[in-house]
Amino acid sequence: MIARLETPDRKAMRRFLVTFTTWQFMVGTALAQPTSESAASKDNILSLDQKIRIAQIITKRTPALAGANFHVAIDGIVPKGIDLQSLPSNAEDVAPELRGFGYIVVEELIAIVEKPTRKIVVVFPRWGEQQNK
Repeated sequence: MIARLETPDRKAMRRFLVTFTTWQFMVGTALAQPTSESAASKDNILSLDQKIRIAQIITKRTPALAGANFHVAIDGIVPKGIDLQSLPSNAEDVAPELRGFGYIVVEELIAIVEKPTRKIVVVFPRWGEQQNK
């Protein structure tokens, strides 16, 4: 059997590989951890029935924004130039967890928005009779 001598270069390379592998494992593990509240879990704060009932209430009273040029999606931010509507009290009765939230209607979507941050937390389609455009 031939014995290999540990040269300084080999020791340094081995140390580097062990350090890199450890770092890669730690970063990979951290990235794999679920966030405290993912977009999918936020969307599930309302049942389908609640979404339908709230959509019917909002659709009867609020026309869609004309010419909105931003993407409506969970975790999106509503631009400051867009006025947030307060949720109607009967919509808050349907979903008490939304008290204090606002909303906007863009095309065929309703977005529930945290007023202080203007962050979109729930998006669902408009249902029910729509106002004349």
